Amino acid sequence: GGVGKTTLAYSLYTKISGKFDSFCFLENIKEESSMKTLQEKILSTVLKIEVKVESVDKGKQTIKTRLGCKKVLLLLDDIDDLKQLEALAGSHDWFGDGSRILITTRNEHLLISHKVDEVSHINLLSDYEALRLFNRYAYQENKHVEGYGTLSKRVVSYAAGLPLAL
Repeated sequence: GGVGKTTLAYSLYTKISGKFDSFCFLENIKEESSMKTLQEKILSTVLKIEVKVESVDKGKQTIKTRLGCKKVLLLLDDIDDLKQLEALAGSHDWFGDGSRILITTRNEHLLISHKVDEVSHINLLSDYEALRLFNRYAYQENKHVEGYGTLSKRVVSYAAGLPLAL
């Protein structure tokens, strides 16, 4: 956590969303206990009308039948259970040609189990990048601040390249 998965995925999402018929961003999925509610949010957002589903299984079928001909961009943030993926984006044929599903997770095994097309890893910041980021937020400067070099380097070392920690 804290490496910037959501920030990077959301940045990509906003950059490419205009190329799709519809788009939907579901944030912090692991904190939502109701897959039915998330299915309803996807359907309502993409179809631009309020949609209610009776059950998770009916929601799966509704997503597949109603969105199967739409070019959709879907960002599923913070998935932590395979059942979540199966309920929200079961397979390629649930969405129309050209659709893209972006998924953030701390568990790469979920992506492999779900047979996603591509997995991208996020690298931690180098010491140089981390020091620049720290200086920008701690001192409102993009360069080294005189007299705080040792302290800044200690903080950057302790944060171990995690942007959120910095």
